[in-house]
Amino acid sequence: MATEINQLFQLAADYIQFTNEAIFLTGKAGTGKTTFLKYIKENSGKQSAIVAPTGVAAINAGGTTIHSFFQLPFTPFVPGPIKGNFDLNFDAKPTSQRDTVLDKHHLLGRIKINREKRDIIRQLELLIIDEISMVRCDTLDAIDTVLRHIRGRQYDAFGGVQVLLIGDLHQLPPVIPNEEWGMLSQFYDSPYFFSSRVAQQQPPVYIELEKIYRQSDAVFIDVLNKVRNQKMDAVAMNILQTRYQPSFNTSEDDGYIVLTTHNKKATDINQHGLQNLPNRLITFKAFIEKDFSDKAFPAEENLQLKVGAQVMFIKNDKEKVRRYFNGKIGIVEKIEDDIIYVQCKGDTEPIKVTKEKWENIKYTLNQTNQQIEEEVIGSFTQYPLRLAWAITIHKSQGLTFEKAVIDAGSAFAPGQVYVALSRCTSLEGLVLQSLITNNSLFTDDRILAFAKTKSNAAALQNNLLLSKQLYQEKIMVELFGFDKAVSHIEDVLKLLEEHGGSFNEDALPWVNEIAERLRSIQQVASRFQIQLQQLFMGNDVLAINERVVKASVYFLEHLHYLVQALPQSPAVTDSRNYAQEYYNDIKALYAEIYTKFQLINTCKEGFSMQVYQQHKINLRIPDININAYAGAVYKKVDTPHPVLYKQLRELRDEICSTEDIPIYYVAKSESLEEMSKYLPLDEKDLKSITGFGEAKIEKYGQQFLSIIQTYCNAKNLQSLIHEKKPKKEKKEKQADSEKLSSSAQTLALHKQGLASGEIAEQRNLAVSTVESHLAQLVANNEVDVFTLMPKDKVMAVVEAINTLDSQAAGALMAHLGNHYSYAELRYGINYWKYLQAQKTV
Repeated sequence: MATEINQLFQLAADYIQFTNEAIFLTGKAGTGKTTFLKYIKENSGKQSAIVAPTGVAAINAGGTTIHSFFQLPFTPFVPGPIKGNFDLNFDAKPTSQRDTVLDKHHLLGRIKINREKRDIIRQLELLIIDEISMVRCDTLDAIDTVLRHIRGRQYDAFGGVQVLLIGDLHQLPPVIPNEEWGMLSQFYDSPYFFSSRVAQQQPPVYIELEKIYRQSDAVFIDVLNKVRNQKMDAVAMNILQTRYQPSFNTSEDDGYIVLTTHNKKATDINQHGLQNLPNRLITFKAFIEKDFSDKAFPAEENLQLKVGAQVMFIKNDKEKVRRYFNGKIGIVEKIEDDIIYVQCKGDTEPIKVTKEKWENIKYTLNQTNQQIEEEVIGSFTQYPLRLAWAITIHKSQGLTFEKAVIDAGSAFAPGQVYVALSRCTSLEGLVLQSLITNNSLFTDDRILAFAKTKSNAAALQNNLLLSKQLYQEKIMVELFGFDKAVSHIEDVLKLLEEHGGSFNEDALPWVNEIAERLRSIQQVASRFQIQLQQLFMGNDVLAINERVVKASVYFLEHLHYLVQALPQSPAVTDSRNYAQEYYNDIKALYAEIYTKFQLINTCKEGFSMQVYQQHKINLRIPDININAYAGAVYKKVDTPHPVLYKQLRELRDEICSTEDIPIYYVAKSESLEEMSKYLPLDEKDLKSITGFGEAKIEKYGQQFLSIIQTYCNAKNLQSLIHEKKPKKEKKEKQADSEKLSSSAQTLALHKQGLASGEIAEQRNLAVSTVESHLAQLVANNEVDVFTLMPKDKVMAVVEAINTLDSQAAGALMAHLGNHYSYAELRYGINYWKYLQAQKTV
């Protein structure tokens, strides 16, 4: 369909491009909804993903299914407490009669979303949901719940993601079994998406495309509109009845297809037509590569044809000169090699049909530019044809037929008759095999009521102007926000605090210094964001641009330092896993900082939405080559025999290099330190060394013992293995002792009334290290949290954790605003942990 961009089409596109409003794009059959989806996919600069309720719909839309993208279970979702006698057993397996019902808590507890998918969802700016008419109200609320949770924006609809809902409510409805609806009806007025809690709280902008491209006959269009809107009158009914021909029989080459309500009837008609042909039956097997679910097959896996069979194209031609479209009818003229020749009425020559490929995609995040991309994970290759003596009305949605015989007298769902009638391009090509009565022409009154909420083009245009302004203000405020960057550095700090013994001594001070800089930037940014919001209220564009220009100079200076510093990370670890985790965290932080640096750089002469969006589309983040895994961590070792330690280390490194294995497969630094201190001289002694069991002793023991024995003989030394405490006891006590001694000193100074900054200065520690000590002391109930921060702040953090069901500092910061430092969040989180521990005592 070559749809020119009309006024409403362009208006809807502007809403997507220049606002963050949720949009419901609808329109009668043939008004270009699918064309709009493709236009937005190709022209929007926003990070987007397309989802649909079924596998086939997702493949056709070029996206993935709702349930696979969000990892939603196929169970009802309830947005609140349930009343009545519904047996909600969350832990038992679903029975044949009833599936488990999920509320917010259990939904978030069950979904398994990996780190990559979380990163994708956090980067997402536009979510397109196709075939929204089939999406249940509770499914939309489940999507909203997941987005708010993962993005840490509990008070923003869909977690701040713009949604584009595309579909026609007068076509196929959502499916909810009666038993499930009996329970869901406690919360929802209807099963349709517009009855969801999120749509009720923040209704989407309702835009209806009006220009019809499928039909041109004004009389037929008027009849279709009356069927659609349940406004049939005697004139329209009489026009339909003129097409009633119960004894009409199709001939071999007349090009008619039968549209029926039930799948079995369509199958029987097609099989009968095929069996009546005398020619040889040929089966074409689809080629399925990698991951492609059979529930999403867009064509027959085993396509059976004969010369003379009536077929329908099920895909639009990709050639510039379009030979066929989705729904075009023809006759198989001949089959030669890998080509099927299909002759369509009105065409001078048969169409040479070759196999087409449908791709199954998943969304990935390109770590280089932080852009959401499509990755092909499977494909389905088959001729874009299917038998077409008959098709169900359900499967005909989206298709266009020049000639159709409609058997819709047994329509069992609202909108079925409208779907069937609207597939036809003209009245002349329409034959009614069964009489259509008012009983089969029914539209859900709730859909008609919802349709009355749409605004006219003038109101939409006025709203667009305001929405554009609000969106620009939102973008500017977010541009000068650094919560995400601080959250990333907190992840790095957490890794080092939990596994500091595996990293070198330079790692933690360097990360602390980066964290302090980011926190300082974030505090300044928080004040500037408030200033911006105040300036927006005055609507003084000149003053806003002046402040943005000045702020840009400050932030660019500090960001430039971080862009230069992050690739120079000095961290080294002897653990491959920790090295990879460290690299991922630093890389995510660098991507965030570099992006901020480049986008704020566009504001040196004032903010321009057009310049900002274009720069964002073209942004490419350089790769940083940080390898924190160096095989071993060489740090100062407290040993009476440093020469021996060096010899043991060189042996260990030589073995690792020769066998290409990690150092912990042979001997960690802790093991070498113990050997150089306690001097094991035989295999029995070596068993007392940390990390050495029988298998390792058998493989490497004699090599280490040989070096130790040679060294001891030369120095006339005896083994001191008897002085070593048992492995487990030594390890635990040493760790506890070291931890206690450091935090105990912080506790003593705190009890003297010193603030965290004063303690850090006196102990020559980073402030964040002291704050970490104090937070742990709060968890142990050794420090009264109310001496560190006001009670109202403490309780606000506790309440936020219970509300969000999350202890993530970034999520809490987004929830509580910028009135809390990260130290205060830590204190509040650890106080919450203390309260939880008390409940279990």
